[in-house]
Formats: sequence, C-alpha cells, structure tokens
Amino acid sequence: MTKSKKITMSDIAAAAGVSQPTVSLVLNGSQTVKISEATKRKVLDTAKELGYQSKKVAHALGRSKKIAMVVNGLTSYDPFIDAVNTAREEAWNNDYLLITFSYNHDEILANKIETEINNGDYAGLIYASSMTRELSTQRVQTHLPTVLLNCIMSDQQNTPSILPADMIGAYKAIKHLTNQGYRRIAMLAGESWMYASTQRIDGYRQALIDADIIPNEDYVLEANWSLKEAYEQTNRLLDLAIPPEAIFCSSDYMAMGCYQAIAERQLKIPKDIAVVGYDNQQIASESFPALSSIELPYADMGRLAVDNILAQIQEQPLLSQIRKVEGELIVRASSTKA
Repeated sequence: MTKSKKITMSDIAAAAGVSQPTVSLVLNGSQTVKISEATKRKVLDTAKELGYQSKKVAHALGRSKKIAMVVNGLTSYDPFIDAVNTAREEAWNNDYLLITFSYNHDEILANKIETEINNGDYAGLIYASSMTRELSTQRVQTHLPTVLLNCIMSDQQNTPSILPADMIGAYKAIKHLTNQGYRRIAMLAGESWMYASTQRIDGYRQALIDADIIPNEDYVLEANWSLKEAYEQTNRLLDLAIPPEAIFCSSDYMAMGCYQAIAERQLKIPKDIAVVGYDNQQIASESFPALSSIELPYADMGRLAVDNILAQIQEQPLLSQIRKVEGELIVRASSTKA
C-alpha cells in the first residue's frame, strides 16, 4: 500500500492561490492581520477538500478551543497544583479552556478519558505527573499535539517534555553551603527509583566535587519523602563518629523531620548544623528558623506546557524537545553563618 502524502500548508496555498503565510494565519485563527471572509472561506474549503488535518480546520473555525490535561492523581495541598493553575491561566489568556482529568490508577476511567479526548473537540494534550519521573508508556494515547509535563518517556524522545532542572537545583543548594564554608555536607534523598531523586543526588555530588570535596557515601541516606524517616535518618547522621556540618534535604517536608531530630539533641540551626530544603513550600518560610530552600518552578512549567501546545498547533518549531526549568534558591536563616 502506498503511503498517502501528508498535506501541508504549502499545498493548500498552491491550490487556493494564496500565500503560505495567509494559510497559516487562517488555520491558526490569528487576529493580528485582517483577512477577508472570502479568502478565509476559500482556504478552509481547500483544506477540507485536500484532507488537511480536520482538527486544525475545526480550530480555525473557532470550535477546537480546548486543551486536555491528564494527571494521575493530585491533591489540593500538592505543590504541583501551581502547574495546573498557571496552565489554566495561560490557556485562558490564549482563548483556550484547559480541561483537567485525573484517573488515579483507575484503568476503566483512564480508558474513558482517552475516548473523551480522542472523540471530543480538543486541540492538544498535556500529559502530566505530580511526581517528576520517567514513564515506560503514556497511559492516554492520542494523535493530538502533546507535551509531557513533569515527566519524560524512558524509551524515546519524540514527545516534548518539560521538567524541573533538579540536578541544577541541588547543585545550587550545595554550592551555597560550600560558599558558606561547610565541608561535611550530608543529604537526605527521596526514593531511589524516582527521577527527581537521582537528579538531585547527581547535583549534590557534582557540587561537592567542584568544591574539591570527595563525596562521602555515609552522608547520603534515603528518607523516601517521609518526615518520620527523615527524623530517623538525621539521628543516624548525628550518631556518626564525624557527623555532618550541614544537611541538604530533598524536600521541605523531610526537612521538618530533620529539624525535629536536631532540636531533640539540643543543637541549634544553623549555629551547630545548617539545613537546606527543596520545594520552597509555605512551611519553609514559616518554620523556625526559616528554612533555605530551592523553589520548584511548577508555575513556570505549567505556563510553558501550554505555550508548547500552542506552538505545535500553529506548526511553529520547538526550541528543544526537552526543556528543563531552573528554580531559584531562597536563602533564609537555616543555612547562613553569622
């Protein structure tokens, strides 16, 4: 069987007797240039006759103005909600509605969502994860323009991905501590299978090496995002013959367990031991002493996800398939020497 030729905007332009930019403006519903209704109708009719992507034509007619976001589970207190909220705002600023779906490992519901997106009037899909991770497969499949948010496919790079620059974030945290003069720096890591955990460990180790400090594996313990385990692992660190001078926690939540263990030893932060967290959740600024933390750039990531989808809809080239967004280090009292 001979594979049919993909119809392009240039084909439509040639058949309709107009320029390619005119076709692009019509099909993408641009309002920046005034185009006569007759020309618009000619372009749309030609696109339909040639079999150009029907959803593109529907969008140009003002119908396909929805973007789907699929996320596998989300709670109201999850910091990833910032990505959802800013994606919704960015979509609305561009006259699109963002419709959010969550299936929580329910396969029947996932199938229903997939059917809804493929049969509904959607212009694109943001496939999201509240945890930064590698995916073996994308549970909801579609031929629509798609971007992966806070996740990446492990076996191929064809789908654009937007991720936090976790390695750089951890690097910033450790560089801050070494600049303060700390040398014995420990780390409480997340679960080893998670992409975020491995990236933050890599950043931690690289920053130590760049500061001419040999990483001490006794100083790297898994606390698995748990306050209780962070408390227990901090006690293990403090029981070492040569305990650390500073502890980098892979989340602000774990830092609270770290704080508790340090307080029970009647040690003072940062006088006796410095602490830096990750996420920059509200608890970081409200703790005592206030916790230095790396901000997770979820808001920027959500906005970029929508911009990526819109670029695909408008057939604009993407700057890169994988976009990593840096978060800022917020320095507070927990890590600064007097």
